Amino acid sequence: MRLFRIEHAVLLGIAVLLSMLISTSAAGISLPALPLLLISLAVPFLIEMGSFALNDYMDEKTDRENKREDRPLVSGELEATEALAAAAICYIGGVFIAVGLPFEAFAIAAVFAILSVFYNWKLKDMPLLGNIYIGASMAIPFFFGNIIATGSLYAPVVLIAAVAFVSGFGREIIKATEDVEGDVKHRKSKTLPAIIGKKNACYFAAFLYLLLVPLSFLPFAYGLRANILALGLVGVTSVAFAAMAFSAARNQEKENLRSLRKASLLALAVGLLGYAASLI
Repeated sequence: MRLFRIEHAVLLGIAVLLSMLISTSAAGISLPALPLLLISLAVPFLIEMGSFALNDYMDEKTDRENKREDRPLVSGELEATEALAAAAICYIGGVFIAVGLPFEAFAIAAVFAILSVFYNWKLKDMPLLGNIYIGASMAIPFFFGNIIATGSLYAPVVLIAAVAFVSGFGREIIKATEDVEGDVKHRKSKTLPAIIGKKNACYFAAFLYLLLVPLSFLPFAYGLRANILALGLVGVTSVAFAAMAFSAARNQEKENLRSLRKASLLALAVGLLGYAASLI
């Protein structure tokens, strides 16, 4: 579960299902048939797991330098060849079953599988481009689910995807700052904190987190049904990201950055629950 970062996979599955529920509710149609629905959830799940397994395989030296004992290759619980085999199985399985999806959805799955390999190989070492890719990988499940469910994009789903993008973009800058020493030493990375410094990188991440405060409410302005529970949960997410922004700007110590990275995923999950509550 730690190799695959299973919490990320679950969040992606929730994103796909949520986009389907919101878009089909707005269109007044039913969810896709169960086999198509299960495939739609399994594809991002598998590709995400493949990407993280490959990440651990390629970053073993970096993770050791950064003392990431939560990584199973660093802790010795798994061998590198096992992680590589797991990555291959997940990638192949995810792309193979995506063949049964509409062409646009299959293209999204195939392109993001290829991009995730390229990210692990080279893209993550480039300033901003790797961060943008991670943000995009958190946003694309909403487009993916919406396209499968209705065949056309629904504005509130697009805006929810924008929230996920900005959250993932900022989160990845925090992660790059946390891991900058090992990344520079073993991968010769030129990530944003390696170029502009840890403090400035965290200031930029803080700006992105503050941007989420108004952005989180935009889906309601463009047609998503609002109720007290939905607005309350999204409000909690906004306050959490605002607090994380001030924390990132104030404290760039590794432990704080690690806590912020974990908290941001939880805050996003609460926000998604808020958007789901709009269906009540």
